[in-house]
Amino acid sequence: MRWPEDLRGARWALGLSGGADSVALLCRCVEAGCRPVALHFNHGFADENGDEAEAFCRALCARLGVPLRVGRNAAPEAGGGSKETRARRARLAFLAEAARAAGAVGVLLAHHAGDRAENLVLRLARGSGAAGLASFGWGGTLPGAPDLRLCRPLIDETHADQVAWLRAHAQPWVEDPSNADLAIPRNAIRRLIAECLPQFTKGANASADLLAEEDAFLAALAEAAVAERTERVLRLRPGTHPVLARRALRAWLPVAPTRRQLGALLALPSGGTAQTNGALTLRRLSPEAWCLR
Repeated sequence: MRWPEDLRGARWALGLSGGADSVALLCRCVEAGCRPVALHFNHGFADENGDEAEAFCRALCARLGVPLRVGRNAAPEAGGGSKETRARRARLAFLAEAARAAGAVGVLLAHHAGDRAENLVLRLARGSGAAGLASFGWGGTLPGAPDLRLCRPLIDETHADQVAWLRAHAQPWVEDPSNADLAIPRNAIRRLIAECLPQFTKGANASADLLAEEDAFLAALAEAAVAERTERVLRLRPGTHPVLARRALRAWLPVAPTRRQLGALLALPSGGTAQTNGALTLRRLSPEAWCLR
């Protein structure tokens, strides 16, 4: 368990789903002498036990003397992407809004080592580079809310560790029935790891730590390769390696390109143009320079 140093001195929010991991995190947080404001989001999906989980969280927080803020998804089927993507987008928006309203400096989330290992496999299937495969770590900022800190105190532990703690303290939790749906890629990966590669989580997290270090090193090299950068122009130093050029270009563009778009932008001849995400036109000025029009 790794707490932020100001756990007791600052106002923290805590994402509470009602599942074993977040319930263990909240109870252990209270045990450590902190009473954060709990944030529960009811996704509103018909095939989930959203109302049951919400009622459980209300009762748990009342018993622990922890303030609770609840959000509900008014349009669970709205927006593009998979169900998991839509849920994550709506949940993050709620967490940011509710944490700010509560005056919190950041949000504690119950992601653990197993979640990180599963994330690595999912991103590997998408063809992610070092940054994507490094996945998430112990701390950072809440996605889409750079003003809010993010801490994952359980990152060095597993789901089994949290279940063991809850059982030892006779503390119940709510099981999400969608976790048994193997049509959801994350659930299928979790089952495969548990049944076939029980040692995978430890190794995957060690790999993610190494990838995070190497990604930070490459990011520093890419930054050093930039000779000029304005809102409209990016100019690199002569002889910049394509790996660093790709990183510098991705970091400079206001809307992140897809992997295929990025390859096309790097392959542009001098004088050539191409469209990027966000309806932007990029022109290759020279082998080292690009300009947004």
